[in-house]
This record gives sequence, structure tokens and C-alpha cells, in this order.
Amino acid sequence: MIEEGVYARAYARALLGSAEMRHESEGVTQDMLALEKQWYGSPELRQFCTRRLPGSPRQQAGLIGQVWGRTFTPTVILFLELLVQWGHLRLIPLITAQFQALADRAQGCHNVVATFACEPQPAEVERVRQLVAEAYGPVLRLTVKVDPALLAGVCIRINDKQVDASLVGRLARLKNGLKKPMQLDAVAS
Repeated sequence: MIEEGVYARAYARALLGSAEMRHESEGVTQDMLALEKQWYGSPELRQFCTRRLPGSPRQQAGLIGQVWGRTFTPTVILFLELLVQWGHLRLIPLITAQFQALADRAQGCHNVVATFACEPQPAEVERVRQLVAEAYGPVLRLTVKVDPALLAGVCIRINDKQVDASLVGRLARLKNGLKKPMQLDAVAS
């Protein structure tokens, strides 16, 4: 069975491509943000989307009009009708997250998560922002987290890349290095 994340990525790519082709990228992006807020803000909506809906696929698609009416762009309504026909409305939160990541990348915006070992000073956060901006460009979305398990330092995730400058990361690299057999030729010279 294919993992739900694979479906979500495929749906997000298809939706973004359709939005770009129809010149509705901005409207569809706003709709997906609104859909995500609705999902997390309404237990009733989550229950509706996660249960098996009765009727034929055409009747199920008609339910989309009853739930969302004309609140979204035609592209998103059509997309939701497709999801309900395939029984994939439950994937909405995964799809919205994937869509946002793809839309951000299409606009040159980088998602950066900086996880500090303790609450950072504003100057530390600004330094991370500067370093990432120098390497990737000035357009970025920075999220700051705290994880005491890092012991010291910071771990920075930029899109799909990770830079680990934490004490835990350094100790793990040291441990892995010590596990490797020593090259006697290198020692002798």
C-alpha cells in the first residue's frame, strides 16, 4: 500500500500545477491556507472528511458544494470534489502542508526551523536569519523552537537540509568517528 504522504505530495503538485496553468496561484494558495485553518478549527469538518460518505461519486461530489459552497476558487472546489470521489478528504492536512511547501519554493521562499538548546536571545535569532539569507537569499520563513535535549548550540533545518551545530550532534559525530577502524598507514606516515 502506498503511504499517504506520497498521495499528498502528488495531489499538492497537481493542484499547484493546475493553479499556475489557470493563473490562480494566489487565490488557490489563500484557499489552501483557509482550508487548513478550517480543518484544525472544526472538529465537525474533520469528522465529515474522515468518514465514509454514502452515495455515488457524483452524489459525494455534490456534498462539497453543500459544505463549502462558493467560498473557494473553482480550482479548489474541483480539487475537493476529486478528493471526495477517491475517498481522500482525510488527506487535507497533509496536502495543505505539502502545497504550502511547494508554493513557497515556487516563490523562492525558504522554510527555516532553528531549534535552540535554550531560549535564544534576539541577536542569536537574527544571526541565524543573516546566515541563512546570505546562503539562500533574503526570502525566508523562520520558525524558532527550543529543545533542551540538544544540550547546547542550534540545529537549523532549511527546506530539506539540516545543519546540526548542537552539542548532541557533535557528540554523535565524535562517537561515529571513534567507531571507524583506524588506518595504520595514515598513522605511520
